[in-house]
Amino acid sequence: MPSSISLLHATTALLAFALLAGCAGREPDSSTPAKQPQIEQPVTLDEQDQLRQQAQRGDLESQFQLGSSYFVGQPEKNLKQAEYWWKQAADKGHAMAAVSLAYLYTGRDAPEFANQRDMLRYLNQSAAAGNPMAQHILGNLYRRGEGGVARDPDQAQRLYQSACKQNYEPSCSALNP
Repeated sequence: MPSSISLLHATTALLAFALLAGCAGREPDSSTPAKQPQIEQPVTLDEQDQLRQQAQRGDLESQFQLGSSYFVGQPEKNLKQAEYWWKQAADKGHAMAAVSLAYLYTGRDAPEFANQRDMLRYLNQSAAAGNPMAQHILGNLYRRGEGGVARDPDQAQRLYQSACKQNYEPSCSALNP
C-alpha cells in the first residue's frame, strides 16, 4: 500500500484523538490538537481507486482507509462516503473505524452528522474491542458526565486503567493528575 495511505491512518487517529477535548464542544486540552491535522501527502485518484477495489472486496483496513481519505479530503472530501466506508469496517469489528465514526457523529466537523446515540454506540464498540483511545475518550465522558452518559468516576477510572495498561499516555496521566 502506498505510504500516503499510512498517513491517512495516522491522520484519522489524530482526528479521533481530538475527541479527548470532549464531545460537548469543549475547547481542546493542551494535549490535544486544536484543529484538524493535515495529511502531508495527497492520495491520488489511482490510490483511491485501488483502495475502493479492495474495500469492495471486503478488506476492512481498505474500507477504513478509504473512509479516512474521504474524511480528510484526499483527493476529495466527501463525508457521506467517509461515513459509508467507516460503517462497513466498523460494523465488522474494525476498532479505528468505529472510533472514527464516533468522532464524525459528534458533529464537530459537520453538524448534520451529529448523532449522540450512534456516537456512543461506536465509541463503546471500539472501547470494548480494546482500543485504548476509545477507552480514554469514553473515560472522559464518564468522568465529566457528558455526551449522554451519567457521571461515573469509577467507570472512568476503570477505562483509564485499561487504556493505561496498553501504554496509552493520556490515560496514564489521567490516573495521576
